[in-house]
Amino acid sequence: MRGFIKIVTISTAIYFLSWIFVYSTGVNHLAIQSEDTLPTIFLPVTIIKNGTLYADDYYEMIRDRYPHPDDKDFQIGLTPFYFQKVDGHYISAFPLTTGLLAILVYLFPLIMGMAISWENLIFLSHLVSSLIVALSGGVLYLLLKNYLLKDKKSSLLLTAVYLFGTINYALVSQALWQHGTLQLFLLLSLLFTYQRRWIFSGLSLGLAVLSRPTAILMMPFLLLILLNTLFNSKINIKDVKLDRKKLIALLVFFLGIVIAGVLFLWYTQKYYLGIQNNGYADQFLVGWLSRFPEGFLGLWLSPSKGILVFSPIFIFSILGLITILRNGRWKQKENLIYLASAAIIIVHTMILGRWKHWYGGWSFGYRMASDIIPFLVILLVPLIKSSRFIRYKKIFLVLFVISVLIEIYGMVFFDGIWHAAYDKGFVDTAWLWSIKDSEFIFNIRRVLVKINVLGKACPKC
Repeated sequence: MRGFIKIVTISTAIYFLSWIFVYSTGVNHLAIQSEDTLPTIFLPVTIIKNGTLYADDYYEMIRDRYPHPDDKDFQIGLTPFYFQKVDGHYISAFPLTTGLLAILVYLFPLIMGMAISWENLIFLSHLVSSLIVALSGGVLYLLLKNYLLKDKKSSLLLTAVYLFGTINYALVSQALWQHGTLQLFLLLSLLFTYQRRWIFSGLSLGLAVLSRPTAILMMPFLLLILLNTLFNSKINIKDVKLDRKKLIALLVFFLGIVIAGVLFLWYTQKYYLGIQNNGYADQFLVGWLSRFPEGFLGLWLSPSKGILVFSPIFIFSILGLITILRNGRWKQKENLIYLASAAIIIVHTMILGRWKHWYGGWSFGYRMASDIIPFLVILLVPLIKSSRFIRYKKIFLVLFVISVLIEIYGMVFFDGIWHAAYDKGFVDTAWLWSIKDSEFIFNIRRVLVKINVLGKACPKC
């Protein structure tokens, strides 16, 4: 437990102080990474101060700073995309779980009379987002050290990859996105499964889905891991019928999911007046407009959005899968988690690759694939455990350092300017494949402009 506390404390401090440094020194003036996170920033305030999920008392404060782009003078009365207007009330158009977690950090300052100002809420939201990702790193460490690697040094290395060699550093930990909360609950579900604490495993998985609906894609594979753990890979009808304890454990697991589901149904009916008013309800059937395989390949290889471009360390996740597939090792029951992780990664990137905004909108790196970061890290385990790793260790460490440097680059440079210059949306996606005008090259040009080598960073601007 001491290792868990150290990881959470140190990584929270690094995340938070990294932002404080670049923001306070004027290196990066971006305080809020995305308007998507605005309702979550205010949700703890409305609950603590007003006892409601509705943001009515703060709507004008939010709208005045972040208006609807087609109603900047507030003459038409358009509701910004990040809110839903339900029966005259304003409520988040996004899942609520991250905001509910944030109450734990917001509670004391608000009770002590902290003013509701942008500066104070930005400060608290950065602290919460840093803590959520740090906690997920601590949970991953426990999973690796106690069950998958059973080696402290290697577990620390892979935890560091997760925390600092992925967009968890420059993006997910720097705003109240859904992704950090999703990762936390997915990892908790896995840890509780290995600990055979079934109700907590089910509850965590249910809360993962409430955090971000894309977790539904992972549920079948996580259920396989649970069944493999529960029945020791002896899953047959006869075994299930005869073992009442295992059946009860399975029912308790699903009870955890049901508890999360009941919570969702309650607040959806009470505050949204039905699932049809939920923010994602009207997008589910109409947003799959990307051409296959462009989105799938883009999530992996796009010069400005690809997983292997922004976290090249995950090249070794592919080698981890190959390690499992060689010599029939995939048949061993303890290796099911790696096959399931590979399936989650492939299914997720294939399906999210069909989403019109597979590139994640105005964000740094592979945001839409950030949900699978835990499984990309888990897929490194077979390689780390194999004798072959000795041959690759130096390259592994070099790619890890490069991945971390890319994240530090993101902390310094990601401010939306590249998107403002080149983003043409999902209709024309050529901008996502340009190397010459990629985010990396654009920011190099920005530096050259500052030192008076170039006239301007964007030749077309």
